[in-house]
Amino acid sequence: MTTARSRSGGKALATRSRILDAAAHEFRRTGYTGTRLSDIAATANTQAGSLYYHFSSREELVEAVLRVGQERTETYVFDRLAAIPPDAPRMLVLREAIAAHLTSVLKTGDYTAATIRILSQVPEEIRERQIAAQRRYGEFWRDLFAAALASGELRADLDLSATRMLLVGALNSSADWYPSRSRALPLDRLIAHFYSVFLEGIATPEGRGHRVHRRVTTPTPPAPPVAPSSAASARGAATTARILDAAATVFRTRGYAGTRLVDVATEADMQTGSLYYHFGSREDLVAALLAVAWQRTDDIVRRSVAELPADAYPIDRLSTVIAAHLLSALALGDYTSALIQITDQVPDEVRSRSAPLQRAYATLWRNLLADGVAAGEIRADLDVRIVHRMIIGALNWTIEWYHRDGRLTPERLAEQTVSAVFEGITWR
Repeated sequence: MTTARSRSGGKALATRSRILDAAAHEFRRTGYTGTRLSDIAATANTQAGSLYYHFSSREELVEAVLRVGQERTETYVFDRLAAIPPDAPRMLVLREAIAAHLTSVLKTGDYTAATIRILSQVPEEIRERQIAAQRRYGEFWRDLFAAALASGELRADLDLSATRMLLVGALNSSADWYPSRSRALPLDRLIAHFYSVFLEGIATPEGRGHRVHRRVTTPTPPAPPVAPSSAASARGAATTARILDAAATVFRTRGYAGTRLVDVATEADMQTGSLYYHFGSREDLVAALLAVAWQRTDDIVRRSVAELPADAYPIDRLSTVIAAHLLSALALGDYTSALIQITDQVPDEVRSRSAPLQRAYATLWRNLLADGVAAGEIRADLDVRIVHRMIIGALNWTIEWYHRDGRLTPERLAEQTVSAVFEGITWR
């Protein structure tokens, strides 16, 4: 018999779940510092008093969002793997884990994307607890890779820790771009693309046979595009660069909605009035930041390709682009992170100012992939639009986990990434 108490409890649980879903959506959309509880209550279609009944503060609510998102993914993955026989090939288990993690990420997209957006913005004690939970889940993935390696099913010449993080980064970033606005692959085809790129590699046997990766060194980020004609304008350009550097740091830690120009001025160690001399509004500043972030990466990558011999194979050009993008993402640090975190949070009019740069850069990648297919060096059964997004997601995610004092130099990480993408991680 259903009692009044059980009905009331069920309603409370449903309300709590609705609040969490709304909070994940709002944190994804406006960041942690820019989200108010009243915004979440409105999205959840509930009264603020009802929200406070379930969560006494924004801190309690954001920690619940982070925890629930993590638990949902883990539960989905663990339940799916529990159905696999214990004596199944370890590669089969790894493939199932990839499929389950990706499916869960897409089912709980707001939670995954919110975690990416706000983890650097939440109070330190909350961030530390979430990182500890992520680390425990990471140990599960380490065990999967170690078991497959021990069974002889994975290559032993790759750093499997870095390879694992590249794979997880690509999986998690899919919450931001799948489904694409149009012509999205069905989920089963998307899963197959992940298998192809990270387990089997995208190169044909011919491509593997003659690809010679060109070593790309860590780039020096070019200055913002300013051509000073005097000492005064040179000082102005230097000040502009300092403001943009400060803005990248602040937007990374506070999000778009939570950042004020006074915060950027403080980070840049200057008066707010002086900042207004260079940028008339927050919108102008963030538009310039996005444009510079895209332009710097584009310049670094195109310069690296231009240095190749004219008769370089398409697959060699693509390998150079992958390495150059990875190294530029690490070199540009705060700019890369700010680009990832705030692009979808800024007004459409602001985002549209850098859209031509973004499209031009995407076109460069897709043309190189298409050239590789036409030359018979890249597999023709892959959707180059999807491959491009998957690789970019993996590369950009490195800023969240790579440490320069670790086992791999940035250049060595780039070489390993190129090898994994073209040749896969499975033993042949």
